[in-house]
Amino acid sequence: MDLREELKSAGVYPTGPVSAWPESRNKELMAAFPETQKSEIRHAEKVKASPLQMARGLARNARTAALHGKVSETIRNERYDTCKACPAFVEDSKRCSECGCFMEVKTWLNGNKDELCPLKKWKN
Repeated sequence: MDLREELKSAGVYPTGPVSAWPESRNKELMAAFPETQKSEIRHAEKVKASPLQMARGLARNARTAALHGKVSETIRNERYDTCKACPAFVEDSKRCSECGCFMEVKTWLNGNKDELCPLKKWKN
């Protein structure tokens, strides 16, 4: 099978990682055809969360870190890649516009992934 055809799913190119493939295979295919990757994500320009919401989130995250520690580097990188591809990600400050958290730090936290990501996008 042609490598280009293998990259397609239902006749279209994927816009992100294909979870059924090993990560190394996905990177190989996506690198082979960079023109297939969408870069049309419109990221948020500023944080929507209020100072009170951010303070509550900080306290909740500190508690989570104390109780559960941190995740592996692999899981952290998957989470951060998910964040960078999310429209709620503020590129300039590397923060989530929904909760106001600094995602370079928050993606390391272990705990309930659905409570950590306000949009429930993390798979691990």
